[in-house]
Amino acid sequence: MYFQKIIILLLFLLCSTAFCLNAQDNEIHIATGYSVANLHWSIAGNTDGKDPDILSELVWSRLRGPLWSLGGRYYFAKKWGVELSAGYHDIKKGRVVDKDYAQDGREGNYYKEQFNSQGKDATVDAMLNYHVGNLWSFEIRPFIGYTLQKQEVLMLGDEETERDLRSSYKTTWMGAQAGVNASRAFNRLDLRIDLSGGLLRYRAAALWNLIEEFAKPVSFRHYTEAYQVKGMAELGYTLTSKIRIMGYYRLAHSDAWKGTDRAYYTDGSSIDTRLNWVTTTGKAFGVGLGYLF
Repeated sequence: MYFQKIIILLLFLLCSTAFCLNAQDNEIHIATGYSVANLHWSIAGNTDGKDPDILSELVWSRLRGPLWSLGGRYYFAKKWGVELSAGYHDIKKGRVVDKDYAQDGREGNYYKEQFNSQGKDATVDAMLNYHVGNLWSFEIRPFIGYTLQKQEVLMLGDEETERDLRSSYKTTWMGAQAGVNASRAFNRLDLRIDLSGGLLRYRAAALWNLIEEFAKPVSFRHYTEAYQVKGMAELGYTLTSKIRIMGYYRLAHSDAWKGTDRAYYTDGSSIDTRLNWVTTTGKAFGVGLGYLF
């Protein structure tokens, strides 16, 4: 019932405004918020994905901490627009579980340990959009662009498990993206919705102190291709002709397909096995301040 009242109030505010402003204004904005992410990957025993089908898997969960972002939008030639954004997620806390198996189907679990985690995550997005028309009074702008995400997550010991352990797994997701932006202004209030998808390259490198036979500082690498889907809803309010405040909620999900896991050893040798998958999901929310021009 409480949720229904909020929806009714929002609809009333949207429908009762006397006039609409332009939903698209040039803007530079800064924002702060909070983000939570998960990361999961596994490898098989050989390049055919057998012996066993899942040899080892790592699961990072609730990688959480503050998020800062900076961005801008600029519209030109009546129809065209560009958007740039960058964000930094300071991962203050999380957990990671390391599991190894001797048999197919996650049977014969001979190793399972849980560790603390911290890390960092940086993203950059660049987009070019075009106003194709209006739908239900929303300005519709399809866009194409480029996305880059670099993340480092740590495996940290504690008083009970490997106190001096400090292993790291660094990921890079990069490639083309395409999507659509829908926006509408209702007097001082405005709503923006972004939906996008992309085809990406996935690369990762690990420093693995947990196994002495692994080489350092690069113990193994991962290579494959991936896809990504993202969505964001942003609600803003124009305080003055130049100042806008806003709140946002964002979701992102990425999956990497079968690829190569290449391990490096202290004797100079290397071995390839199959990377089964990599998947990551993140959500973020926050508030920001924009300057309109």
